Amino acid sequence: MEEAFLLRIKERLQDLNDEIASDTSLGSQFCIGHSYVTPAFDTEIRDPRKWFRQVVHTEIGPLLDEYWFDDIHKAERARERLLEGM
Repeated sequence: MEEAFLLRIKERLQDLNDEIASDTSLGSQFCIGHSYVTPAFDTEIRDPRKWFRQVVHTEIGPLLDEYWFDDIHKAERARERLLEGM
């Protein structure tokens, strides 16, 4: 994957984790770890943007829905920020 794309993912996850850590109902123990965006060694990724969107839709997004079950709009906004321009 191209380095600039990976840096964008890193920055967006850091922003999300900052939000999660500062949320008084969650905290730093709920931060999203790197394993969500670390593909298996033998995984071939032809389209990194499509792959990242899939990870957000199938893994990170549902987790955010659980975190903010009482404010689903907050979860949706966080998901949108992760995917903006991807």
